[in-house]
Amino acid sequence: MAVKAKLEGHTFDLDALVELFREGDPRVSKEEGGYYLNSAELGGLMDNGGRLFEAATNLLQRVTGVARVLDSSFRPVSLPGIFVEDDGTGNRRRHHIVQADTAVVRSRAYGVVLSVGDGQSPPSQPPPPSPPEGPPYMRLASSHVDVAETLEILGRSSVSLTWVDLYKVYEIVRGNVGGDKQLKATQWVSSGDLSAFTASANRPDVSGSEARHARATGTGLPKRTMTLAEGEAFVRSLVLAWWNYLGGQPSA
Repeated sequence: MAVKAKLEGHTFDLDALVELFREGDPRVSKEEGGYYLNSAELGGLMDNGGRLFEAATNLLQRVTGVARVLDSSFRPVSLPGIFVEDDGTGNRRRHHIVQADTAVVRSRAYGVVLSVGDGQSPPSQPPPPSPPEGPPYMRLASSHVDVAETLEILGRSSVSLTWVDLYKVYEIVRGNVGGDKQLKATQWVSSGDLSAFTASANRPDVSGSEARHARATGTGLPKRTMTLAEGEAFVRSLVLAWWNYLGGQPSA
């Protein structure tokens, strides 16, 4: 039987998950009654609410990590504790754990595309949709421990990541490629951006109490710094380049 975990959050974020994970395992779908996360990992756990919720939480954490890297506007969604078991014939079992949530007002601007024709030729058929982006990175995490660890950090449910979170991800990538020298050689990031990121993450005279360290080392402010939002964008770009590199390598 298929087991699905209901998701709650802003429509923008739920729709983003549907787009990224509309096929494969895990899969996110919009159905009557809401949005659901479906995976074989949840199968057979309906009779154990604690294990079921834990498995769904771990799965959503990884999904959130992927979405956070691929979509800069994505914000985490939550599990309200509603699980549905469906045997495909209309028989459904429901397990429900009530949890509180917070509403956030969001808005998004959309571009307008105009189609101009001669009024006589039939409209061209739209190209078939490309495969969803999310599943390859989930599979990558299953075969690379370092990738899985980045998803654990990036998939945390807080709306904003901290400098500590971002620096940990940077350290994982740096260690995976062999150190700072090798990381710079990849040209995934510029030396200037890397220096600005590390200085901003570490120094309290740049990032205040959110910095990793309580005291600054060295004299004078760095030439370039980053805001926390810029640091998150830097790490997203770095992680995506690293993931794509690993995904293009032959299996060991």
